Amino acid sequence: MPIPVVDLFAGPGGLNEGFSRVTDTRGRPVFRTVISVEMDEFAHRTLELRALYRAMKQDGDFADYLTYVRGELTREELFARASALGADAQAEALRATMGASRSGDDEIESRIDSALKNSGGGEFVLIGGPPCQAYSLVGRARRSRESRDQFESDPRQRLYLEYLRIVARFKPAAFLMENVPGLLSAKLEGQSTFAMIRKDLTAAGYDLYALNKGDSLFETDTPDPRAFVVRAEDHGVPQSRSRVFILGLRRDLGLKARRLQPAADTRVFVEEVLRGLPAIRSRVSRRADSPEEWRREVSSLGDYKFPGLDEGMRRLIRAGVAELDSDLPLGRQFIRGEIKPPRLGEWYDSRAVGGVLNHNSRGHMAADLRRYYYWSAYAGVHHRSPSLSEVPAHLRPNHHNVTGDATNLPFADRFRVQIAGRPSTTITSHIAKDGHYYIHFDPQQCRSLSVREAARLQTFPDTYFFEGPITEQYRQVGNAVPPYLARQIGDLVASILHA
Repeated sequence: MPIPVVDLFAGPGGLNEGFSRVTDTRGRPVFRTVISVEMDEFAHRTLELRALYRAMKQDGDFADYLTYVRGELTREELFARASALGADAQAEALRATMGASRSGDDEIESRIDSALKNSGGGEFVLIGGPPCQAYSLVGRARRSRESRDQFESDPRQRLYLEYLRIVARFKPAAFLMENVPGLLSAKLEGQSTFAMIRKDLTAAGYDLYALNKGDSLFETDTPDPRAFVVRAEDHGVPQSRSRVFILGLRRDLGLKARRLQPAADTRVFVEEVLRGLPAIRSRVSRRADSPEEWRREVSSLGDYKFPGLDEGMRRLIRAGVAELDSDLPLGRQFIRGEIKPPRLGEWYDSRAVGGVLNHNSRGHMAADLRRYYYWSAYAGVHHRSPSLSEVPAHLRPNHHNVTGDATNLPFADRFRVQIAGRPSTTITSHIAKDGHYYIHFDPQQCRSLSVREAARLQTFPDTYFFEGPITEQYRQVGNAVPPYLARQIGDLVASILHA
């Protein structure tokens, strides 16, 4: 039987998806999620839908799922048609807030207890990690004006205690805890948060391991916390993303840890996973949008003199804007057509949907459209994103900090192109607020990444459908663990438990 998995603070299910894709030598699932807990309404809806998809696929018929994500069936109709499978998916994905109240925590524990008993009552694996905004280095920098008391009263600082409470009560055979690197330097009431986590988990009966090392770093009093940082780009993810992973193995089981091996082949780049998706344009925001208005605003970039630019860049910009295709469509929730498999094509399962999901267009102000064109054209020539000091003054943001030669500015790289021939920068939840840091490398589209493109950089399969408004879809993608990395970690955990 598959090993039961309990997923806490599940988000849209990145860790969950990775563990669910682990199979044995006969192609059978090694793990089965019995319950996932998430507080956010839209992430929960995504979790619930993905649980149904997995059940339908295993049952051999997910045609109704495809009909739904193509917009031809309502969600209520989908779950009604799915009958028992729909009810099981709704039971698996629990919307609840951990640590909100004693009665709420009791209900969560009761649901976990029932799910584990219904799965056979054997050993299980716990995965997940508390929300990380309170530990984020950027988030802490932005709160630099807040008092220490305000920061330490942030309830997200203490959510790791909810995770530890589940560990202590249910005693999983193994657990995987994920968080941002800022956790390593975070303090609570003057003490190292990481040290407190170590103390609590070891006292609960667990040996703790760094995935990169394969041996315990807690045999000494002063382990190096940096050893717990895993770089996703070293494991075939087309994204530079560093996160802390703590693997806990219950001491009484005598399990032997192993090392997470880096990818054998070369790194995967942005262009390799985004090429083949339909070219789309963004909407012109804050005015009536039309293909003609979009083209007119972007092509006006060719009217500028661009003093200080080399002649090659000037010619490139003018020739490019003259060739803008005003027939580029807007993105949509579903675009029908044959999608070319990207690199990692088998993982993305690009052809299963008969098109592309969540390939949304967001709106951009006309001035930002011109900025995006310039930034991506510059990156195409120089293979890097320009800083504000390398951008003509009339294209710089109209901000009181951006004056003079625009050097030595805070957040001077707030506009950034995702370079085609490199892994992307880290996809974070900030992508929900604006697309300035996530500009597409193709000047002819002059836009920020769509939800699907961000999801591909996060290695979500193309069959994965994100529920909710577009802002919430972006937030879900940015908050997730890359499933392709999670699958490799799942393989590692499976090898440890089956040794």
